[in-house]
Amino acid sequence: MKVLKSWGASGEVVLSRPEGDLQDLKSQEPVFIAFDGLPVPFFFESVQPRGGRFIVKFEGIDTLAEAEELVGREVTFENETEEEEDTLVGLQVRDSRTRRIIGEIVDSSDYGGNIVITVETVDRGEVLLPIHEELIVGIHNDIITLDIPEGLI
Repeated sequence: MKVLKSWGASGEVVLSRPEGDLQDLKSQEPVFIAFDGLPVPFFFESVQPRGGRFIVKFEGIDTLAEAEELVGREVTFENETEEEEDTLVGLQVRDSRTRRIIGEIVDSSDYGGNIVITVETVDRGEVLLPIHEELIVGIHNDIITLDIPEGLI
């Protein structure tokens, strides 16, 4: 299913009709939208059928500008993102503040819609870091640059 366009000024978007059951859209489970190749979880605030499509409001998407960032992106259910999580393994992690490589991603896990990566650091062993679209600065040449909150490393 895909985000076709924004709808109104309060963050709603229009989704194409999903292949699966309508109940999947009304569940309490997150769906995932990829940003820079990484699946980011989103929860539905509301779902309204409209002429073979759906007008949905995602939690945390409250403005037209935020909704516009979703337009054209694929929306997948949790079981469809496992393969994408594995694509993180092997990427080098760069801290956006220090601009230095802190280590390599050796694993990624989904904890109830929260994606966490395991990074084998150069000097501190393994550390766990959350992955969320607000923390991702960019991905380029097998390096993911993250805005890592202070105290996590």
